This record gives sequence, C-alpha cells and structure tokens, in this order.
Amino acid sequence: MRPIARRNAAESTPAERSAYAPRRVPGEDARLSGRPDAAAIVVLRGAGEATRLLVLRRARGAFAGAWTFVMGGIEPGERASETARREVLEECGLAVTSLYTAGALDAFYDPVRDTIVHVPFFVARVVEGDVITDDAHDAHRWVSFDEAAALLMFAAQRRVLTEVHDAFVAREPDPWRSIS
Repeated sequence: MRPIARRNAAESTPAERSAYAPRRVPGEDARLSGRPDAAAIVVLRGAGEATRLLVLRRARGAFAGAWTFVMGGIEPGERASETARREVLEECGLAVTSLYTAGALDAFYDPVRDTIVHVPFFVARVVEGDVITDDAHDAHRWVSFDEAAALLMFAAQRRVLTEVHDAFVAREPDPWRSIS
C-alpha cells in the first residue's frame, strides 16, 4: 500500500477544494437551509457475515491515497438520495438496487471555505458487477468491516461502521430506513 500523501488544505487547488463544496441555490442562506452539502454512501454486497463494503482510494488532492466510502457533492436542485445513486454510478459504475438512510450524519468544519459541511450517510446495495472507478480514484477494494475500520481515514466513516453492521448485516434493515 502506498503512503497517504497529505497536504495542507490551503495548498490544494480550487477544483480539489470544491469536490465536496456546498452547492447552494443562489441567494439561499446556508445557515437556514438545513440541506446537506454532500452524501457519503456505504456500498454493500453479499449477505450476513460475508457482506463486503466498497472502499475507494482517492487519486489526487489534499487526501490523495486516502481510503473512503463513495462520496460526492449535492448538485443544485438535487435531493441527497439522488446524489447517493448518482455518485455510486459515477464513481464505480454500479447501479444501486436498494438505498437506505444509515441514520447518521457527519458535520465538520471546512477551514478553507470557513463553513460547516453536513454529510448524511446512506447505505446502498448494488448489482453484481465489476467496479469501474472514475479518475478521482486509483483503486478500490471490497473489504470486511474490520478491514474497513483499519483502512478508512475519516473518523466519522469509521464510527458509522457499527451502525451499518448492526442495522444492515446482523438483521434486515427497518422499513423506515428504505428510500424509494
């Protein structure tokens, strides 16, 4: 495994900084919208204890070399659940068959834009098939929950693993989690 190349956020390019930048409707007050800025998607395949999670390695930017879940910014007029489906298809070439809310939210401070970023977590089941990563990622792995905990860079992503295992692997997800 190659080492994670970390850079100061101020050294990243505008394109790198905007990858998960809030995409607000012009004139919308971010403090009052309650809208998420990006979506994080835990992609699952398999059943029971044989379930595997998809992790992607970022190819460039401030977090080049970091293993993460599928993630992406929400486009203007797009619902977070639509973003989740779109990002899984764009970043790995897989179609989502079932989408759920993980019931978890990450909120963090982005010092480059001086803003709080809100990121809900989703869980997606996908059709079987080969992963075809986009140019933002240079590798992927289907891993166990323990392997994911060791690989994932962001603490919020590691924390959500227990909830996902308990609610989607150890049992069938509750109906309230399902997103049409």
